[in-house]
Amino acid sequence: MGNTESITEGDYEVVCQKWEEKERGWGSRPDGFSLHINHELRRQYIEEYWDSMPDHAPDTYESPDGSPYEVGVSIEVYAELVALGSIRYAAHYPYPGDGGVDGWRAR
Repeated sequence: MGNTESITEGDYEVVCQKWEEKERGWGSRPDGFSLHINHELRRQYIEEYWDSMPDHAPDTYESPDGSPYEVGVSIEVYAELVALGSIRYAAHYPYPGDGGVDGWRAR
């Protein structure tokens, strides 16, 4: 069964950040991506995520993975980002654009 959900690409440039999930005893695996209006909102999103974590490492947690990269999205996706600032997409969405400079892409 193939994935039919994807980000509609377009001319509105935003920042994409890949994420990975880390699970004690199982290791790590790609875990989707987030889109942000700009690098500052990306930084704030990540800071708020870490601030919400407990003081000790939980059995399962997520972390940013790789270098952020710019990607063009449709006006509809951009409008949603303007309203929310940042949006997180699940692992079943393919990475938008060229996947960035880190050399790996979800299948």
